[in-house]
Amino acid sequence: MKKEVTAEYMHQLLKKQVFADVDLSRLETMSSDERREFNLAQIDSLIGRTDYCSTIDWFLGQFIEDDGTELDDNPLYDEESVLVEWYLELVSLGSSLRFHHPFDLDIIQPGLAQHAEEPAKDFVITNLALISWLRETSYRRVAAMVARIMIEEEFSRVVAKDDAVQDYYAEHSDTSFLNHHDLSMCNDYISGVLESLETVRVHRQKGQQLGLNDEQMRVTDALWGWVPHDYPSEYVEAAKEIVAAVDKAMPDELVIRSRNGFLKFKNKVFVKMESIVKKHELSVDLMDGYNITVGYLTDWLLRKYDGGRNINEQYI
Repeated sequence: MKKEVTAEYMHQLLKKQVFADVDLSRLETMSSDERREFNLAQIDSLIGRTDYCSTIDWFLGQFIEDDGTELDDNPLYDEESVLVEWYLELVSLGSSLRFHHPFDLDIIQPGLAQHAEEPAKDFVITNLALISWLRETSYRRVAAMVARIMIEEEFSRVVAKDDAVQDYYAEHSDTSFLNHHDLSMCNDYISGVLESLETVRVHRQKGQQLGLNDEQMRVTDALWGWVPHDYPSEYVEAAKEIVAAVDKAMPDELVIRSRNGFLKFKNKVFVKMESIVKKHELSVDLMDGYNITVGYLTDWLLRKYDGGRNINEQYI
């Protein structure tokens, strides 16, 4: 017969496995500012205590399932105390960081949050208060996880909207090498994320200053095959003409979309795009199926043809 897990047992287990050297009696008298710093210090320690975050994973696993739901057999959820309240604060922030979910940034420092109802909007390179915090905070492991939320939120924003930018972010958001136990890795990751986000911000800003809309910038990026670039005038003009030509060739809204219909549409507009590319003497071969530009433009065309929805693989 399985022995029932008691609240006392859980307290002892957590103390032994995680908080053996931490004076938890201080919680009773801490101010809100002191408690916030205490929480950050503990989470930063948990993240880096063992390789690849195994300690914080173990701690979170005592309270929540992988999907974030509460564990049914943790008796601490039935206890009302300052200590349990504190455990759950760590679980809330720790799980947001570990699973890369946006959260109220005022939890880590008052003044960082500007969109209480939509916290994801605060994880952006234009949130200068957050950028300053990332550069200056002593909690480098927490900062690395905040940076990861930033790059993943931005990556989600550009997926299917600009394949060249998407690929740029994919290269700069790889965490397969990142061991949070290593502070130098954390610092390098933070710097890399901020640099890539700022690079794309400046890139987009320059396109907007040239009067380009998002679609024209996407096609310019596709023609060049990589970002950033300096928006060469011949590529910009070609992109404008290609967008206009494709818009003109789009089938009526009532036409039923199909695989064959898309292939006919694609073949028709690729002939027109090829003539535009040759006219502007671009170094692009649209007849080469292995050319990355061809892939970028095909994805763009498919989304326009399919009404902006996600790529339907049956069309390919």
